[in-house]
Amino acid sequence: MVKLFISKADFKTAQSCPSKLYYKKHNFPDNKKENEYLKMLADGGYMVGLMARLLFENSIEISSISFEEAIAKSEEKLLENNIILTEPVIYCNHKLIRVDILIKEDKRLKLIEVKSKSFNQDEFDEAKLLNKKYFEKSEWREYLEDVAYQKIVLTEKFPDYNIECYLMMPDKSKTTDIEGMLGWFEIDGVEETSIFRKPIVNFKGDLQKLKENNILSLVKVDEYIDEIVPEIEKNIKIYIKSVLDDKKISTQISYLCRDCEYNVTDDNHTQSGFKLCWQDLADIRPHILELGQLGNINKKDNIINHLISNNKASLYDVPLKYVEGKYNNRPYYQLTEKHEILLPGFEEVLEVINYPLHFIDFETSQMAIPYHAKMRPYGRVIFQWSCHTINKHDEVPVHTEWINTEEYFPNFKFTESLMKCLGDKGSIMTWSQYENTQLKAIFFEMQSKKYNNKELEEWLFRTAKFSDDDDTRIIDMNKLCKDFYFHPDMGGRTSIKVTLPSVLKTVKSDKIIKYLKDQRLYKLDDRGNIINPYDLLPHIEIMDIAERIKDGSGAMRAYQNMLFGINKNDMEIKRKYRDALLKYCKLDTLAMVIIWKHWLDLCAGL
Repeated sequence: MVKLFISKADFKTAQSCPSKLYYKKHNFPDNKKENEYLKMLADGGYMVGLMARLLFENSIEISSISFEEAIAKSEEKLLENNIILTEPVIYCNHKLIRVDILIKEDKRLKLIEVKSKSFNQDEFDEAKLLNKKYFEKSEWREYLEDVAYQKIVLTEKFPDYNIECYLMMPDKSKTTDIEGMLGWFEIDGVEETSIFRKPIVNFKGDLQKLKENNILSLVKVDEYIDEIVPEIEKNIKIYIKSVLDDKKISTQISYLCRDCEYNVTDDNHTQSGFKLCWQDLADIRPHILELGQLGNINKKDNIINHLISNNKASLYDVPLKYVEGKYNNRPYYQLTEKHEILLPGFEEVLEVINYPLHFIDFETSQMAIPYHAKMRPYGRVIFQWSCHTINKHDEVPVHTEWINTEEYFPNFKFTESLMKCLGDKGSIMTWSQYENTQLKAIFFEMQSKKYNNKELEEWLFRTAKFSDDDDTRIIDMNKLCKDFYFHPDMGGRTSIKVTLPSVLKTVKSDKIIKYLKDQRLYKLDDRGNIINPYDLLPHIEIMDIAERIKDGSGAMRAYQNMLFGINKNDMEIKRKYRDALLKYCKLDTLAMVIIWKHWLDLCAGL
């Protein structure tokens, strides 16, 4: 009976931090546990996995309710001479793997790891991955280490076999001629076994057409795997010893612990993994890990790690000389400012804006499998915009919006409706360069898809900023925030989700408060403080999980589930999704209005 082992997931966790292996094997709570259905909506991984399996005719899937049964079935099938297995489970010397696709041809095994991550075959630079400095920071590292672990297990299990390693991934150099390919993959619920929990995805399309429009490509990775196998083998021995001895591997705490997922507790674990590693240093407030631009500041003389190693974990332990004048001075303000500030120079911004002011926000979605014909993997659809317009100074903002709820390519209708709203007058206020990037992309998309609307093309050319030297109507409020505004509660962050609740703690204007009250997004907590309006947005149910759409990734999941998910034919649920999406996007542009109005009030008081 399989008891003590490290799985592929265990190995990946340990590679990110050896101490985490103990926490994972002891079921410590973490803040990154993902609902598999929501994860699939985010990246289409299970759909890509099914697509890959469909490309291999006569493959046999190993489906079982226990590890022991899956191992026995896999070993039995591998006794045959030539066979293709999907999801076989292999166990050897306290190591366990489930291979996506394993092809046996005589004494040769082809290991194929399927990833939903995309790459471009035409631009793939093989030489880079053999450069150690590049590899250490490359996003490919995790995938190659994953394959290396599987190869080590297969080599031990089948020492007389020649093992070849491949990655199979969506290839951005490919397009599809299939309209609605994504709709061919239907979701029928979630499968529960003792081995894993995953969405049930069925293929309801034309298999021959799918093969003719294959968007996946194989990358042979043996050369890279052979380079890293010796190091991986050393690490595996350490990880297995930790599991067998039931002891945590001691890891030096550092600034990297900022992103540790084991920083929460539950009824069975009154201390978090983070607390066990940091001990009393975990309780210091404000904490050094809250410093903005933490990693970049550590690059200077390894200062953050040096402080931590000397048991200095307070934000105020950071010497001012390392932060003054850096990154718009935001880390410096964290250490020196106790109140919000609007820096001199903001008044010059008022000289370049023109009414009407249009505060806009876009929502987009992308998946590994293309939504529509002529699209590439992870091609983007832009499905929603919101705009609050202030026609004259101190007037009440007027709201306009547009959303797509049908299965068609929406990008051009999206932009045509936006053009009617914005016209050619006034400044366009955004929170980041994202909206400008999307407008540029649509301009080039019109040309590549030969979409004929000269008026729209000319408007995009006038409106979007195509180079740093272009002088356009678009003003990035996030840049203004970085340059001119600081609130202690924001720390080093400037996202709108952080800026709005910080502003609301000091706002004095009754008019601003009325904006929220009119949208039923104003409420006080027991202490009389304004509750973050994003926490008052409505919940929607996605596979029995209550989810509040309060950021872009949540909006993307809701859109994908509305059009392609398990409830795509339930009109009432689709209506709830639509209403929740509209309310969320509307709050984003209303937040920009509130922040702008507050800045104007602060500027008037300078």
